[in-house]
Amino acid sequence: MLAITVTAQLFLSLIMEEPGEGEGLEKWAFIAHELFGLAALSIVILKWFWLMGGRDGGIRRILPCNRAGLLYVLEDVKGLILGKLPAGGPQPGLPGLIQGLGLLSVTYQGLTGFAIFMVIPPEGKLPESFEILLEMHEAGGELVWIYWYIHVGMALFHTLCRHVLLRQISPFHR
Repeated sequence: MLAITVTAQLFLSLIMEEPGEGEGLEKWAFIAHELFGLAALSIVILKWFWLMGGRDGGIRRILPCNRAGLLYVLEDVKGLILGKLPAGGPQPGLPGLIQGLGLLSVTYQGLTGFAIFMVIPPEGKLPESFEILLEMHEAGGELVWIYWYIHVGMALFHTLCRHVLLRQISPFHR
């Protein structure tokens, strides 16, 4: 669900306009962006609680701040240098770290977007004193785009290497 809401957010951001500036499609894209943003933030918060409960490998899998976690990352980097692709999915090491960085960037986007949502008046023009929030949100959006391209690219690369990763994460997998 998070992948769907984040992808929708990214593509809606390409066609939306700020309230009061856009008409028709641009206006509705902004409204959809707000709704998908609230959904994405809710999912992100649930994901953090899920990880804090030790599920899906826990927080240490995605933010390897201890010696063992960093050794997994170094092992994967060495393997990449030697041409060996780390296993995808919920693994410690480089895949976990990449997922953690993505979750952090999406969390940042969700929080800055929610702050904008809370201060934007009904007529739609963000008060000048809050323009910094918009700049922070736009800068974070670039990070999420980079993560999205890397994530999709690596999933496709795993598929080309004949790993069953996409079938494992598909909601239609039986």
